[in-house]
Amino acid sequence: MTGLSLQVSCVGMADGLAASLAPVAEAAGKALDLVRDFSGIRICGDDLPGQDSAWYRLQPGPSPDDLPVLVLFCQGACFGRGEWATDSVKPPPAVWELSPVPAGESREAGMEFSAERSSIFLHHHLLTAHDLVTGDLVGRDLPVGATEAFSEAWAVYVDGRLARRSLPGYPLAERRGRFARVFSPAGILLPDHWQVFQSLWDGALANQKDVLGVVKRLPGL
Repeated sequence: MTGLSLQVSCVGMADGLAASLAPVAEAAGKALDLVRDFSGIRICGDDLPGQDSAWYRLQPGPSPDDLPVLVLFCQGACFGRGEWATDSVKPPPAVWELSPVPAGESREAGMEFSAERSSIFLHHHLLTAHDLVTGDLVGRDLPVGATEAFSEAWAVYVDGRLARRSLPGYPLAERRGRFARVFSPAGILLPDHWQVFQSLWDGALANQKDVLGVVKRLPGL
């Protein structure tokens, strides 16, 4: 393994946003000790809409002996100020409900940068990427039809781990709201749902097999 520091770059976004975001990403990578997993992190602005979503890819490091570079694709607007979701089960706008971006503008045009929200977003997704590269999370092992439910359950587990380490992550109320939106579009959740949620948050369910097992036993989406 080579390299004692994690190189961070931000591309495909406004210069001001990139300059503000890079040190936040460096701090998140250091807090999560990602130098063991990656030689660098490249954050790429993506026009695809998504509520705090990210897409991951690994690329070869600068030299054959280097660890891979994590490429994280996300919407630049994820790093702006906004209101936290509550326990409401109202879903976020669908792709076709969003207004198109005017020519020559970007989704983060006029956005006020939030270091707090950026840190939360990055800690959550960087820890998820760590799970992928270490093999704790294996997407190809998920059965067809279970991806959305499992992904939301794993996200609860990720933020619970961050909370126990006193690191930034999506707060309990925000995660409960997202969990409710996925598992009960009608707004009614059973006690079993919340028992599973608490087990995920507390770390009682801590591997892919166990998480998938309880998700498959919950009432359908």
